[in-house]
Amino acid sequence: MLDWASVEFADVVWAGALTVMALCSARAWRRIDAEAWAPLQWNRDGRPVMRAQRNLAVGFTPLAAMAGGLLLAAGARLGDPSTGWALTRLIAPLLLAVAHQAHLRGALNTLKAEGGLRR
Repeated sequence: MLDWASVEFADVVWAGALTVMALCSARAWRRIDAEAWAPLQWNRDGRPVMRAQRNLAVGFTPLAAMAGGLLLAAGARLGDPSTGWALTRLIAPLLLAVAHQAHLRGALNTLKAEGGLRR
């Protein structure tokens, strides 16, 4: 069984990752034109196959990460925090932050080529 210090450390890691995601999202939001539809998913050729409006494109991953983090935190406090769940709570936010940054970089590169960024 893990102690409360490790549970609270995982909360700090989640908060830090969410802060990084929010800052990346705000930066991307300012660069994307208000009428542009940002890519969410690309096919193997590198062409976008799914798009969304700017707000959803930059906000989806941080909101989903926040919801997942809250559920994992509640589970750690209400149940028996095992080592596996503790590692998940430490690694998942870092992976989500990296994936979010990579997604936004790809979306900005695609929009730059299409002329969908603000001047």
